[in-house]
Amino acid sequence: MPLLLRVGLRGNRLIHISAVSRRGPLVHPGWYPRDHRPRPYPENEEERRASAIKYGLRPEDYKPYDRNDVTHSCGDYPDLGLVTFDNKDIYENYSDGLNNRNWGEPVIFDFMKHRADRNSYNGLDVEDFTLYRGILMTLYVVIPMGLLWWFMGDPDPARFRWKNPLMPKQYAWDYFPTFPYGDPTSIPIKNYTFEPAE
Repeated sequence: MPLLLRVGLRGNRLIHISAVSRRGPLVHPGWYPRDHRPRPYPENEEERRASAIKYGLRPEDYKPYDRNDVTHSCGDYPDLGLVTFDNKDIYENYSDGLNNRNWGEPVIFDFMKHRADRNSYNGLDVEDFTLYRGILMTLYVVIPMGLLWWFMGDPDPARFRWKNPLMPKQYAWDYFPTFPYGDPTSIPIKNYTFEPAE
């Protein structure tokens, strides 16, 4: 056996945990995530009762999500309904006052969506959101932004004017004194020279 391997084995004996393991199991009898992980959908009454006890509910109040519901299919997790932050009493002394929740109380499936700082639904207002209205609300924003980008992004600034601005036509006669409707030919032409006036 090589020397390095023997030294490694001896070093391993120095840090062995047999002395600690003789004290007995070091198990904290508390909450572990693996204990509350959703299990498969309950098939009989015994499994339903065990799932209700696991989530701290009475067996008659326990109702799992429909297994055909593809958006909320989560095993034996209970369907608690839509009980949000707004539905709970604001004067009760909760152990988690930020979310109005007590220790060990199961949360709804969409808990993160219905927190106090997010979507709030108290059951009094009607949620009439449909796919058609969602598309329409998106188009209300996207179409004006696209049109504004198309009009303002053109490098030619005079593209969308009715006519390009022009200066008045230059005549040999004095045009400006007769500008609105006069005849420029009625005013004689003044010729100036550099010779001294008499």
